[in-house]
Amino acid sequence: MAEKLLEVNNLKKYFPVKAGIIKRTVAHVKAVDDISFYVNEGETLGLVGESGCGKSTTGRTILRLLEATAGEVLFEGRDVMALNKSQLREIRRDMQIIFQDPYASLNPRMTVADIVGEPLDIHKLAKNKKDRNNKVKEILENVGLGAEYMNRYPHEFSGGQRQRIGVARALAVDPKLIIADEPVSALDVSVQAQVVNLMQDLQKEFGLTYLFIAHDLSVVKHISDRVAVMYLGKIVELADKRELFKNPIHPYTQSLLSAIPEADPKKKKDRIILKGDVPSPVDPPSGCRFHTRCPKAFDKCPIIEPEFKDYGNGHYAACHLLEE
Repeated sequence: MAEKLLEVNNLKKYFPVKAGIIKRTVAHVKAVDDISFYVNEGETLGLVGESGCGKSTTGRTILRLLEATAGEVLFEGRDVMALNKSQLREIRRDMQIIFQDPYASLNPRMTVADIVGEPLDIHKLAKNKKDRNNKVKEILENVGLGAEYMNRYPHEFSGGQRQRIGVARALAVDPKLIIADEPVSALDVSVQAQVVNLMQDLQKEFGLTYLFIAHDLSVVKHISDRVAVMYLGKIVELADKRELFKNPIHPYTQSLLSAIPEADPKKKKDRIILKGDVPSPVDPPSGCRFHTRCPKAFDKCPIIEPEFKDYGNGHYAACHLLEE
């Protein structure tokens, strides 16, 4: 049995909505609302869902780039939420993030050597400047960039190359867990494949564990071992990749998978078109969050929130239909 590297229990992140002259809190955006999952050592858990469902907020809250409203995040058994500043800095060496936008996440005034070398300086992992430069060269070579790129600035690179620099920066401190926040969504399709393949190669070489956040199901299918599907701040289904794509049991997952284009024109599949728009996370629907758009909703759905439970072989879902 694989060890659990990361365990998230009942995590919540609410953002206050302020109004009036004195900026009184009048409501909360329930971006992440009571979710639980775990990631085993050496595996990739894909976290998917529509834009605005709370995927990126989940990743940032786990790392405490955002402070959680409630819940528990255990990394190697230590509660990340209970750490002080010095303990958090220490544990962050083992938990890194790759940001979505390679254009915005790199400082335009810093050279590649300084961008990749900065984590080495912060965590005091280089003895001197020569040692630091040698380590930066080695890291850049690991991500497919040579030493000749060290003194260049971000604007001199393509999107794919910039994301490789972002990967190199995350890799610099030899982390155990990398949270990849939509790392390929801003890139061309051909470049996406190169970056995803690079991440898989690095995972094998360095024994990395990934929480891979994305909205592109084909990318998630390629890289993930297990997949969690998120809707309006809740995880509605979680299963092994093959099981989820072959046998989705939640109506929302079924509709997402029906929207994946089929390469073979002879293979026709029925599209499940959802009605209406995604409700506001400020005032989410009662009961099951998905009931306002669900083609299979019945009288129980708007009243009682379904329990997220195991329906066999680690296939979790939250749906009243499955209990009938």
